[in-house]
Amino acid sequence: MSIFDKTNKGYENGSFSISGKKIICPFCGHDFFEVKSVLMNTPGLTFFGLDWANRSAFAVICTKCGKIEWFQHSPEPS
Repeated sequence: MSIFDKTNKGYENGSFSISGKKIICPFCGHDFFEVKSVLMNTPGLTFFGLDWANRSAFAVICTKCGKIEWFQHSPEPS
């Protein structure tokens, strides 16, 4: 994933899957999530003021219990 990759599709809430497998919360078993693109800051690039050059990941947040799961690739709506 590059810094110019526009992978944030503006998801709000819903059911999602990764590689064809539905995401289920490992804590409460719920299957409804909020997805956000999150910048993964590193100390070195932050020190030099280059936070924008860090990679991003996707946080999948359970809407029932709030558990957060992290994924490298964008979840697909299911």
